[in-house]
Amino acid sequence: MCGILLCVTSEVADDKNIQQQVVNNGDRDALKRRGPDASSEIEIYFPTAWKAIFSGYTLWLQGNAPDVQPLIDSSGNILLWNGDVFYNQIGGEFIPKGLSDSAFLLQKLKDVETVEEICNILEVINGPWSMVYYKKNLNQIITGRDRFGRHSLLWNCPARDGEILSSLLITSSSSLESAHNSTLFEIPASHLFQISFGNTIQVKKIHSRKPYAVNNKPISEHTFFDWVTHSLENKSSDHIISEYLNICQKEVEGLKVILLASIKSRIECQPMLCKTCVPLHLSGENVQCTHSKVAILFSGGLDSSVLAALTDRVWPKNESIDLLNVAFPLRNKKNPSSNEFDVPDRLTGLQALEELRRLNPSRKWNFCEINVQLDELLEMRKSKIAALIHPASTVLDDSIGCAQWFAARGQGILTGCPNREKYVSPARIVLMGAGADEQMAGYARHRQRFANGGWPSLITEVEMEMNRISERNLGRDNRILADHGRAPRLPYLDEMVVEYLARLPIWTKVDLRLPIGLGDKIILRALAYQLGLPRTAVEPKRAIQFGSKIAKTEARKEKGSHVCDRLTKSLELGQ
Repeated sequence: MCGILLCVTSEVADDKNIQQQVVNNGDRDALKRRGPDASSEIEIYFPTAWKAIFSGYTLWLQGNAPDVQPLIDSSGNILLWNGDVFYNQIGGEFIPKGLSDSAFLLQKLKDVETVEEICNILEVINGPWSMVYYKKNLNQIITGRDRFGRHSLLWNCPARDGEILSSLLITSSSSLESAHNSTLFEIPASHLFQISFGNTIQVKKIHSRKPYAVNNKPISEHTFFDWVTHSLENKSSDHIISEYLNICQKEVEGLKVILLASIKSRIECQPMLCKTCVPLHLSGENVQCTHSKVAILFSGGLDSSVLAALTDRVWPKNESIDLLNVAFPLRNKKNPSSNEFDVPDRLTGLQALEELRRLNPSRKWNFCEINVQLDELLEMRKSKIAALIHPASTVLDDSIGCAQWFAARGQGILTGCPNREKYVSPARIVLMGAGADEQMAGYARHRQRFANGGWPSLITEVEMEMNRISERNLGRDNRILADHGRAPRLPYLDEMVVEYLARLPIWTKVDLRLPIGLGDKIILRALAYQLGLPRTAVEPKRAIQFGSKIAKTEARKEKGSHVCDRLTKSLELGQ
């Protein structure tokens, strides 16, 4: 994870407004929080009277030492890279031991000449990324994000094809100053973009991505579907899942294998040092790090609990795992003697913790209770979170963004700690369950589509969810989580996991004739049951804004799709 920034202005007409955005300390601080381990900045002049500033801030995750960005090769090509190449290869060519993914990518891009060849290299990368690449012999910049938009990248361009600009700003994050003073847009992940420099700056869409599509194999009413009718007759959830496993054992096992590979690649792709020990190592000390290096955003729900159980299988036995569980105070407690932070996600989190401890009692599970009071929520929204959420602006963006920011901060109290001492997770890798609901029909709207139009409508809805996933929330989530100097990693959105699930017929993944908490994401529920999480396997979907109770903290009646005045006012007050 890195913070990257490009600013291009005319040599002749000095654009003071955009230059102020580059030089203000807020922007630099926001980028440095994303990439605290190394930083640099260069200023160059393009042949056509344009001045460009390239700034890079590195969170060291690959290679023997942090790469100082921007990276420049012997031909004068420049790369700003905010990404992770997983499985240690690009297009079948393995990264040499000790070399970072960014340095290896720079070498590969140097060896090609055309824009098409550059795009072809980027498109075979397995992992999340956003980047800016200047090809000197073309005097052009190629920029964009991976097809799911897992990493943030903002610019001052509305992204219309053929857009003409007088100045250009591209950045992976924004501060209160730039969010308030500029109109920033998320760079669409539907295309890559080519930027040319003549009398004006011209932006052109290139390399359109193919839409996501799922297996639409015709449904057989005679072989698979009779089981549901019989299963619902006075049968327990355990019995129904067992019957499903008898039919779809191969599909469940396939999901387990590919998810294990996805998780393994994401947690091992780091220098095995925590946030505390990395600076010591970089200063020359011989460090033996025994602290947590992996954390999971953990509600105790299905998605995060499966990630935890599978992480346990591939992570060294002597390493601890941090489970980050966030809660906001209950406004109207039914039981006056109960804890004000006994929100639904806290209760399911503790329930899932019990199951994990039974699975592996020798593992050190650090269940971190992150309790957020209203005054701290108001202060941090105003000083940091509103700017990170920008340009997203709805009530839903506010609720989810604030809950995730506090969860990823990892500052709380460990369950079972006798002295209730404060704990701050030192992990630099944070796993989260994004992408599971979209692919396996976990939302209430999927059930509504199925009720109205059957399997064809459900397939259409799942395809639409995945085709718009880059537009909805992943860029926002990346800005929020990376603000703590941690790398958010999303195992359910690994390219090979997505491809595997897309190949499966829809009814092997979900059956919405079954009740809530059973038919939705049934393939994942069966995997949880098989892993030894029987109670978690039948937990209904609960969004973070409701499970953590942040949606009720400020006692407002509002719709999630409405523009959030709290965000707007926070940006104004932060000036």
